[in-house]
Amino acid sequence: MKRPARPLLPALLFALTAAGCAFTPSAPPRVAFDLGPAPAAASAGGGPLAWRIADVTAPPWLASDAMVYRLNYLQAQQPAHYRDSHWRAPPPALLAQRLRQQLAPVPRCAGRPAALLSVHLDEFEQRFTSPMHSEVLLQVQATLWPEGSGTPLQQRWQLARPAAPDAPGGARALAQAVDDWLPQLQAWLAEGACRSSP
Repeated sequence: MKRPARPLLPALLFALTAAGCAFTPSAPPRVAFDLGPAPAAASAGGGPLAWRIADVTAPPWLASDAMVYRLNYLQAQQPAHYRDSHWRAPPPALLAQRLRQQLAPVPRCAGRPAALLSVHLDEFEQRFTSPMHSEVLLQVQATLWPEGSGTPLQQRWQLARPAAPDAPGGARALAQAVDDWLPQLQAWLAEGACRSSP
C-alpha cells in the first residue's frame, strides 16, 4: 500500500522564507568615533596651578553625538548628519576630555589665585565643496577669568583642515584640528595666566 505524499507546501514556504531572510539587506552597524589616543600629558611639576578648566560649552546643535556636515555646493544653509556614524560623546565632552589630557599645567604666579579657563565651541563640522572634496572647521573661543575681580582675557581661534569625503575622514581631520589648536591655546595660557589678575 502506497503512503500518501507529504504535503510540499509547508516545506516550500519554509525554504523560501529562509532564503528571503538570507538575502534581505541589513542596516549597517552604527560606528562611533572619538578624537583618538592623546599624547602623554606633560608633568604638572607639583604645586598650585595658574588656572583650572571649566566645562566646555557649545550651542544646542552641538550638544548631541551627531556628526554634522554641510553640502556647501548644494545648500550651505542646511546642515545634515551621518546616519550610520556618530561621536562617542557630544563634541564639547570630547574637547573637554582632550583639554584635561593634553594641556600642560602652568605653575601659579606668586601671590595670585588660580584663574578659571572656560572654552566655548562654536563650530565642529565637515563641509563639502564637491562630492569628492571636503574640509573640517573648528572654531573655539577661550576665556581666562581671574579669581575675584579683574578683566577676563579672551581669544578666538578658527582652524580649517582638508578631510577625506566621508565620516572617518571628517573624524580624523577634526581630531587633527584639535591637536593643532592645543599648542596655540597652551602658549596663550602661559602668556596670560600671570597677567589675568589685577
